[in-house]
Amino acid sequence: MEELYIGLMSGTSVDSVDSVLVNLANQKIQILAKISTTIPKYLKIQTLKATNSDNLSIQTTESLDNQFGILFAKAASNLLDINSINKSNIKAIGSHGQTIKHSPYPPHPYSLQVGSPEKIVELTGIRTVADFRSADIEANGEGAPLAPLFHQFVFKCNNLDKGIVINIGGISNLTSINNKKNETFGYDCGPGNCLLDAWARYHGKGDYDNAGKWASSGNIIPKLLKIMASDPFFSLNHPKSTGPDYFNLAWLKKKVDLLNQIPSGKDVQATLSELTAQIIFQELKKLESLKEKVYVCGGGIHNNFLVKNIQKKIRGKTLSTESLGIDPDYLEASCFAWLAQQRLKNVEFDLAKITGSKKLICLGKVWDVSG
Repeated sequence: MEELYIGLMSGTSVDSVDSVLVNLANQKIQILAKISTTIPKYLKIQTLKATNSDNLSIQTTESLDNQFGILFAKAASNLLDINSINKSNIKAIGSHGQTIKHSPYPPHPYSLQVGSPEKIVELTGIRTVADFRSADIEANGEGAPLAPLFHQFVFKCNNLDKGIVINIGGISNLTSINNKKNETFGYDCGPGNCLLDAWARYHGKGDYDNAGKWASSGNIIPKLLKIMASDPFFSLNHPKSTGPDYFNLAWLKKKVDLLNQIPSGKDVQATLSELTAQIIFQELKKLESLKEKVYVCGGGIHNNFLVKNIQKKIRGKTLSTESLGIDPDYLEASCFAWLAQQRLKNVEFDLAKITGSKKLICLGKVWDVSG
């Protein structure tokens, strides 16, 4: 008997909504269908402006919540229509939403995602699980990352005992798994694609640096690398998390201004690529995990220049999560489909070694179809 769930995810790059249909029967996962829905440019601009704003209004938040709710609902409906699947066969939708702000710091920690679950339920007629981060924050956790829980599940599905998963999205994060000891922990390393994308947009190179070609044409600026790497976030002990409302264009411009000279755009891009590779390498070195198998997922896997740099530093090949049966571009969407299933089963998680939360918690809230 199939257990069909839909997972919806929009990352901090605000490029697209990833929609995935998975079968989660018998404590396994099988991806049955997937589509990517481009986020309209006007909505992307609004979202990035809100993310970088210090004064986010209620009106802006509600508008984005409604717009993303409609977009997420369309993405789920299109996934079903294209694959001729009846909505009645779907147990639930797991929707992460679009992160606008992530600030897990006292005295008022919070993580804000938009993409109205009510609107998704209304337009799809499918039960929806969302708001996955607030319960963890209420339990004194960081609210992120949550994907390490799913990484552990995927390793078990593949009968793997140990390994590392590096997700290079807007933010890069790392998961260390030892299933023999039933130990999993993970945390955010720092910027993944967010600064690379922001700098590319700023210089009119498009929404991202395709395959890292622009970065590969530049030279690393040692002084700038040292300035950026000295940011206090990198010296924090885990658990720790961050977002593009911290590592953004404003952050980067402040660092560049400290050079007291105007560097070339491509040299800054090369330095940003080096920063991402360096912080990932340093975290692996701290964990004494350089000999473990390293699996990579997220949009950064398509940045050939960055991935080759990481491989050079760790002196070994990285593997795609494709080898684990999970498309690296749809791993996070699959994660939230799985978390939706766990929520409906009222599974409680111990995230102490991942987010630092202080008690067992169920992740997500359920929005049922009325009537």
